[in-house]
Amino acid sequence: MNKVYFERRLDALRLRLNALAPSTERARQAVWRLEREQVEVPAGTISGALAAQLSAARAMATTLEERERQVRVAIAALQAELMADPS
Repeated sequence: MNKVYFERRLDALRLRLNALAPSTERARQAVWRLEREQVEVPAGTISGALAAQLSAARAMATTLEERERQVRVAIAALQAELMADPS
């Protein structure tokens, strides 16, 4: 493959990684906030609702972190290909 392809693909992946960062940070902050709120709320219906929200926020944070990891792996693989490509 030619060098231009790899460079364009790397640029696209870097843009994707940069776009994921704010969402991932918001998800982490939501988990942190909900964990704090859960400690402050006595057991009951509200506590159950907070637990459900916390579970969903943790799932979202985990999903976004996994997407970031996958993009980083793809970037590393393309960089390796670019270094190995003699053209």
